[in-house]
Amino acid sequence: MIGLNRTDAITFEEFIVRSSQARDAESLFGVLSQTVAGYGFDRVIFTVQRDLDLPADQQAHGIFHNYPEDWQKFYDEKSLWRLDPVYRAAATEDWAFRWTDLEKRSRYSAGQVKLMRLSEEAGLNGGIGVPIKGPRAQIAGVAVASSVGGSGVRDASHIDIDLINAVCNQFYAAYKRLYAVKSPDVGVAPLLSPKETEVLTWVAAGKTDEDVATILGISRNTVDAHMRHVFQKLGVNNRVAAVVKAIMNGMIQP
Repeated sequence: MIGLNRTDAITFEEFIVRSSQARDAESLFGVLSQTVAGYGFDRVIFTVQRDLDLPADQQAHGIFHNYPEDWQKFYDEKSLWRLDPVYRAAATEDWAFRWTDLEKRSRYSAGQVKLMRLSEEAGLNGGIGVPIKGPRAQIAGVAVASSVGGSGVRDASHIDIDLINAVCNQFYAAYKRLYAVKSPDVGVAPLLSPKETEVLTWVAAGKTDEDVATILGISRNTVDAHMRHVFQKLGVNNRVAAVVKAIMNGMIQP
């Protein structure tokens, strides 16, 4: 495993604090890189395909990355993002995915298969892609990989993919705080009702809808209704984004 030992990894709660304190994109990306290194990923790339909240110079492939320079130069010169299935998946997938799983369930062209094998030869193994969707035509993403090969790393089945997804979504929320032309957090954040706060707190603790319903003595449909109201009030479309935004605005405690 590259970077930090798993036992020394930055926790999600610590990452929220440190990413929120970052004052520029370079230091923010540094916190992200250090965090995912604790889970075996020493290669990270951040891309914004489109986001109407960001200025044009903040929308590009590989805005920040620590990929091998020779590989990235080759990739950019050949405009391989046009062929890259991981790049394309950022616009179609709704949740984090392992590159190997994407390849198994998709019908890759011969060129796409060759591209993925070349990326492994360049030192990008066991990759995970994290699409980051949102309002105002937002399509962004983070990809992480390991420079170490081998079947175990290439599969990356031991990695908590939900944690990687949460970290990357939090990174993007912090990034937009720094650079959004029209910040998604301008003004007073909408107040959640006591019950919505209670439901979201349990969701943040990793509880399923069934768990929350049992704990609070309400139906699963009621839990779902509360979460839909939370999404609407916070302007998000998934649970990770809702939890991150609520924590950052002091609505719930991590």
